[in-house]
Amino acid sequence: MAKKKTNSFYLRETIEVNTGPAQESMDLSVYVDPVNKQGLLIRQVDFIWYDSTTFLPLDPNVDWQGAIQIHDTALGGLADLENTHQVASGSILAVQSSTVTKSQDFFPDRLGMAKGEGRIVVNDTLEICTDGSASIPGNAVVCCVMEVQVVRLTEKDYISLALQSVADA
Repeated sequence: MAKKKTNSFYLRETIEVNTGPAQESMDLSVYVDPVNKQGLLIRQVDFIWYDSTTFLPLDPNVDWQGAIQIHDTALGGLADLENTHQVASGSILAVQSSTVTKSQDFFPDRLGMAKGEGRIVVNDTLEICTDGSASIPGNAVVCCVMEVQVVRLTEKDYISLALQSVADA
């Protein structure tokens, strides 16, 4: 289906996690090209949660939780986890005077195990959405680290992915 044009490399985007919904767009126009039928293969996504002031792990002094989702089209906020436009999701939970854990919702951090497997995106932006509970620390941020690869698609495959990315948006 896809032929690699580049080796794997990493893209990073950091977004604040506030007490309400937040969205940010990640520009992929440098990597995605409809004329050359070029898309971006996302192989793996990791989420790094931290305090933006100290760069240390978030403090579990009160109960709080946060969530993040990456979509291949603009959905306007967190969406149902079964939504086909969801590329990756993650969450974090803190229990007062205990520990901070991100053991929930690892899916789909690794989007393919074999060579050339992953999620191919042909849109020129990704939507990154976050939300946090009322007691989430004020300096909470999450850095999305994506292992990606530029790929070339056949015309039929490119059109199929392009149509699929606008369906049900």
